[in-house]
Order: sequence, then structure tokens, then C-alpha cells
Amino acid sequence: MTQPAYAPPPPPTPPPSPLPTWARLLGVGCGAVLLFAAVVGTTALAVVNRASAGPEETIQAFLAAAGAGDWATAHAQFSEPLKQVQPLEQFSTIAAANQHLFQVQDTTFNNRSVNPAGAELSGSVTLTDGSQLPASFKLVKEEGGWRLISYQIGSG
Repeated sequence: MTQPAYAPPPPPTPPPSPLPTWARLLGVGCGAVLLFAAVVGTTALAVVNRASAGPEETIQAFLAAAGAGDWATAHAQFSEPLKQVQPLEQFSTIAAANQHLFQVQDTTFNNRSVNPAGAELSGSVTLTDGSQLPASFKLVKEEGGWRLISYQIGSG
């Protein structure tokens, strides 16, 4: 098949912009600033989430073990100072009496603070019955890992 000897006409030229040049440049500048802010915000969020991954893993391990009634494994997530305040027997008795608080389906941590010495995550837990309770966890770095120094599930 051969090409026709003629070319289609060029598209019509767009009409001139009704906005003055300064307004167009301002719009492009604002768009660039918004894009930059979105990139910086996304990067900051990723850094915070990555930094709090270790503490969150410790919390998840604690909640999973306690939810399964494995008090020794849950207690192993405690720091030495918390183990002294709440020995395994005491923790087991209290946790067994409040087993429903450890039946966690989901966690949401709206507030995260992590530094080399410690971390604090607070938000809420959703229990398997659908109820939501406030929760906060404080952790310390101990022997190369994160360990709970205090925790609170529920309002009291």
C-alpha cells in the first residue's frame, strides 16, 4: 500500500491564554510547591513508619502471644524494669482475668515517637468483638531489641 502524496493540514494553533504571563507563572510555581510538599510529606511518613517498624513488631508479638494465652512469650516482650514491676505470675493472673483485652484484631497507631533510646506508640486496638479501645505502648531498646517498658489497653 502506498502513502498518499499529500499531508494532512496542521492542527489549528491554540488561542492565546486569557491569563497574563505572571498569573500563569504563579500557577506553575504553586503547583511545583504543592508537588514538592507532597513528596517531602510522603518521604517523612515513610521514614517514620520505617523507624517505628521494630517497636510495632514487638507490640504485635506481645498482643498475639497474650491473645493466645501464651503468657510466657508475651512476658518475654517486657523490659527488665517492667519484669521486676510485673513478674510473670502476676502478669499471668492479671492477663487471664482480662483476656478479652488481648483479643486484638487490628491496631492503629496515630501517634508515633521513636528515638534511639525509646519509642512510644499510641492509638487504638480493635478487638475481635468489634469494639475499639485506646492503647498506648512505651518501649526501650534493650539488648539490641525493643522491649515494653509500659503498656495500657483501655481507659483504665
